[in-house]
Amino acid sequence: VGGVPNLYPYPLVIYNESNDNNKEKSAEFINRTTLENLPSNFPPNFHVTLTGSDSLSSHRRTIPLTQYLHEVISANNNTGQTLPNQLGNETWYLFGETFSNEWDVFLHHYTLPSCQSCTPVHRLENKVALSFGVGNVGSGVQWHLHGPGFSETIHGRKHWVLYPPDERPEYDLDYASRHWMENAYPTLEDWNKDEGVDSDMEKKKHDEFAR
Repeated sequence: VGGVPNLYPYPLVIYNESNDNNKEKSAEFINRTTLENLPSNFPPNFHVTLTGSDSLSSHRRTIPLTQYLHEVISANNNTGQTLPNQLGNETWYLFGETFSNEWDVFLHHYTLPSCQSCTPVHRLENKVALSFGVGNVGSGVQWHLHGPGFSETIHGRKHWVLYPPDERPEYDLDYASRHWMENAYPTLEDWNKDEGVDSDMEKKKHDEFAR
C-alpha cells in the first residue's frame, strides 16, 4: 500500500498533486465548504459546539452555525480577525467537536489523504477520526500537544510552529495563539541557525501572514 507509513515520526508538508479523480473530488469539497455554501450541508438552524482558544480548550459554547460564521467575518469591527490581546476564553473557535451524525454525513464528502492508515477500509471500520474547523484571521488554539495526525487547509492558510518533543515554549496558556506569535515569536534567539534555517526570513513570512 502506498502513501505515508503509519506513525510517521517527522513533520512533513504534502502538496496536492494527486490524480484527476482526486482533484475533482477535492474541488467539490472546496466548493461545498465555502462561506456561502457550508450551511447548506446541514439542517436549518444547525448548532455547533465551539471551544475556547486557550491551551486546554476549557470552555464550551453552542450556537447556530450561521451565527458563528457571521461572528467569524464580523469580529473586531468587521476586520474578521482574532487580535493578539484576546484571551482564550473570550475567543471562540470551531475546532474539532464535529462528531454528530450530521457532521459524519458531511465529512464523508472529504477525500482521505494518501497514507497507509487512511484507506476506505479504515474508514468503514471507524479507524479514521475526522474533524473540521473554521476560524478567522489570527485564530488558533494556544500551544497544545498532539499525537500523529494529518491537517489539510481547504481555504485560506495556516501557520504551523512545531517544537521538538523535549522542548517547551514559554507562553501564557490563557491567551489565544496569536498572542504568542506577536509577542514571543519575534524575540526568540536563532536556535535554528546551525540547522541552516533563516529565522529573519521565517519572521518576515509570519509578518506577511499576519497582515
